[in-house]
Amino acid sequence: MRRESEPSGPVFWIAAVVGLALVAFGVAGLLRNLDGEALRSWATLFGGGLLVHDGIVAPATGLLSLLLVRLLPRWARPTLTAALIVSALVIVIALPLVYPDDTRLANNPSLLPGDYDRALIAVLAFVWIVTLALLARSWLNRSRRRG
Repeated sequence: MRRESEPSGPVFWIAAVVGLALVAFGVAGLLRNLDGEALRSWATLFGGGLLVHDGIVAPATGLLSLLLVRLLPRWARPTLTAALIVSALVIVIALPLVYPDDTRLANNPSLLPGDYDRALIAVLAFVWIVTLALLARSWLNRSRRRG
């Protein structure tokens, strides 16, 4: 017996087949183009990413969400949740560029030429300035409706 919440229908199955075909194409390309140490390095990075996500990021997100729901007023939750998610994504994406100094090669100055530490701080500052502005607007709108 199928429940309403279970995926079904032609659109679902077409998307599932297309998605699996894309995954198979990607894995085939990976296996065709990497071998030996490069393949082991990729597998280590991929496995480590899964472990970090499932062991640290997902539980921390769940705990932080519970904490936010208990501590924050209802009007502030969506904005702060979005800002935290965007901040986390920016940090995760930028971390490989910020952390290793040994990836900058003296004979290839175009490899990681930017000041990624400062850029990360600037992007996070922008995200939180916009967040504070949105929170202020929400608070003012809420105050006007009450008054």
